Amino acid sequence: MSLVNNPKLIQLFLVVFCIFAVSGCGANYSPKPPEEVPFLKRAQTQSRNGITVTAAVLSQEESEEIFGVDLAARSVQPVWLEIENRTNVPVAFMPIALDPNYFSPNEVSWMNHFKFNKDANRRMDEHFWKYGIEVEYIVPGETEKGFVYTNLDPGIKFVDVTLYSLDNVERFFFYFEVPGIQPDYENVDFENLYTEEETVDVGSEEELRAALEKLPCCTTDKNGEGRGNPLNIVLIGDPDDITSAVVRRKWDVTEADTDSFDLDLRKIFSTPVYRTFPMASLYFDGRRQDVSLQKSRHTEASAYRQRNQMRLWLTPLTYRGDSVWIGSVTRDIGSDLRVRKYWFAAQEIDPDIDETRDYVVEDLILSNNVYKIGYVNGGGKAAPGSPVKNLSGQPWWSDGYRAVFLFGEEPINLRQLDFFSWENIDIEQILEPQDVIENENNLSGN
Repeated sequence: MSLVNNPKLIQLFLVVFCIFAVSGCGANYSPKPPEEVPFLKRAQTQSRNGITVTAAVLSQEESEEIFGVDLAARSVQPVWLEIENRTNVPVAFMPIALDPNYFSPNEVSWMNHFKFNKDANRRMDEHFWKYGIEVEYIVPGETEKGFVYTNLDPGIKFVDVTLYSLDNVERFFFYFEVPGIQPDYENVDFENLYTEEETVDVGSEEELRAALEKLPCCTTDKNGEGRGNPLNIVLIGDPDDITSAVVRRKWDVTEADTDSFDLDLRKIFSTPVYRTFPMASLYFDGRRQDVSLQKSRHTEASAYRQRNQMRLWLTPLTYRGDSVWIGSVTRDIGSDLRVRKYWFAAQEIDPDIDETRDYVVEDLILSNNVYKIGYVNGGGKAAPGSPVKNLSGQPWWSDGYRAVFLFGEEPINLRQLDFFSWENIDIEQILEPQDVIENENNLSGN
């Protein structure tokens, strides 16, 4: 049937074309001024030595309202800053400290240009420039504000605002829970996990070592049966300090894993990488993980097939008043062909579990929030020639050691890192000397 000889098909074609053209040409480009979007309700403010910094991170929906286009689809996340200088010297703000790969206003605007509307594109350029923060120095008595166009971090975002003067460097650290997903830890009532009678505080390193070695070796299924992945890390500290460290190292939170998981196609197909994809449930002390964290390969929408996974459970132990978390870390290296729940392939893990554990050691040490580290026995032990099969039938082997991290609030120099004198593992050799040099330069602002 010829299109030319069919008026109805011609009419349908024109309607579809018009819809496409209108949506793609920017005829309705109408962004809102930032003051009309209530994102500042989540703003955080810090003041120190005459400088006050206010920061806020836009959600995907707020970003689309203010800029009139879906920036998350381009992996862009605007961060609002307001910097007030009440010192007697100029201070310099460098966006590169916040995000080494930040976007310029023109770059973001050009990425989102419409195909058929130069006027809308011109207005878009002006809008991004108007609300971008574009300063080199903030003079005494002045306040500068605007957006920095950073790379997208879903769930939780770490913000580092570094300000320089001739003889000083001031760093302001924030982390934000970004609206748009429901992390699995929101389903956990941490205040009532353990009664006061169940909680045990240990005060010495040897008591801590003995208590950690008594914890179960491995995860189980929901009924407390089977031998899953080894419990091979322990995190100790204030939850805010631990969160700050893992977010700084770009670990993403994970959406809740439920039987009725709502597969959000927009997240899968409209963003470059779906970095908060749910994780399967493993069990300790009769419950699934309290917190799930992941660090994916940022290469494709199905990046969950190649990601490091960290599952954490709050234990009834405390160490000198600080919370103690037991965890399991594994590295997903691909998928096999089995069908599992709502995603269609089970994860293939790296069987060398210790390699993944030691990767996490390197990673968290570089957060500069780890004050002390050591290893204890207690994790599952198996030789490469006789591996254990986990609950999914995946093989793994390990030396059976758990890496133990003690976190603090203030960033420290790597040369200040202390060690628990427990198992004889040369932790100081985990980091290459160049890593130490580069990290110390970053910490000092060089």
